[in-house]
Amino acid sequence: MTVSSGEAKNTGGEKMGNIKKTPLLAFILTLFLAFNMAFAEELVTGKTKYKFEPGDKVLLQYSFSQCPVGEIPAGFDKITGAVECVKYEDHIWVAPSTDNDLRLYKKIDLGRDDFSIEFDSLEYQDVGDYPQLILRLLESRGSDWDKAKLPYDVVIGGRKTISVRLEGIGEVTRVKGAHKKRIHFAIQARRGQFRIYVDGKRAVSVPFDKLAPNEHVSGFELMFVGDTNAYGILLTNLKVAKYTKKEAKPSPEKLGIKVEKNKEGMKLTVPERVLFNFNKFTLKPEAREALDVIAGVIRENPSRAILITGYTDNVGSKAYNLKLSLQRAQSVADYLMYCQNINPDKFKIEGKGEADPIANNNTEEGRAKNRRVEIKLVK
Repeated sequence: MTVSSGEAKNTGGEKMGNIKKTPLLAFILTLFLAFNMAFAEELVTGKTKYKFEPGDKVLLQYSFSQCPVGEIPAGFDKITGAVECVKYEDHIWVAPSTDNDLRLYKKIDLGRDDFSIEFDSLEYQDVGDYPQLILRLLESRGSDWDKAKLPYDVVIGGRKTISVRLEGIGEVTRVKGAHKKRIHFAIQARRGQFRIYVDGKRAVSVPFDKLAPNEHVSGFELMFVGDTNAYGILLTNLKVAKYTKKEAKPSPEKLGIKVEKNKEGMKLTVPERVLFNFNKFTLKPEAREALDVIAGVIRENPSRAILITGYTDNVGSKAYNLKLSLQRAQSVADYLMYCQNINPDKFKIEGKGEADPIANNNTEEGRAKNRRVEIKLVK
């Protein structure tokens, strides 16, 4: 069986010797492992770090509190299907009043970036497993505002356990025990990123770069589709806002990246946890933010060469660790070259496996520090 850095069983520098495993020794070893796990560094991601902040300039806000029960809600520019206002838990909601599809359209100029859309939703009936509610962004086509869509449909559906999916990405989060539970959904477009939040917590962030030249977000569509059922999904507290101030870029240090400058240039050290899941060389979705920041640093510091080196800890075979470290370095380089359009001719890529440790490999904390990627910008 092939094992990776941090996964092999007592190889290399972690031999235990011929120790007799008495019950007391086993108990002591269990306590030792539990202590190390309790104090191991926790993974910090955009999902755990960032909370939703709505736009500060409100463009529209519908609580539907003035809509009489049974009436069609005002404020939408186009409606296809049957809809009415209903009352539940002393609050007014809008809902489809038949089993057929319902679509609510709103024309509103949101520009190309820096806006938020949020609403509350509640599964009232025991609806089917297919998507029930979709938030779709509309893209202008000259004078037309409702003829084109952006590929960022947010798809909300499921039975009692709500699945939230992003078109082209897949499922981004789940909410269990959601039947008759109010859930707050929000999307945010800022600094070239499209983000989804559920109950204030970030679910995903992807590049927001699909708008056609000279076009803008011209509105949005709320779609009650699939196995919605009459009064199956309720919606309220619709709010749309713009951000009047640009969002500041996170610094490398705030993302866990160590920056060192010297007379030869600059070195950026990126821990494994920022870029990869354990024993993987494919980039995590959250790695995009860190690599986008690194790309900005590269552009601000022109260099003759960019040397990317992958490292592992000393657990596992040297051959496997060498291969994994090279694959990780290549993944980082590929993103910077092909997603950030940095000149491929500047790159040199290498994997050094367990060589050149920066911490003690006899502890999990030390091994975690040694599993890293270094990016050197040489003047």
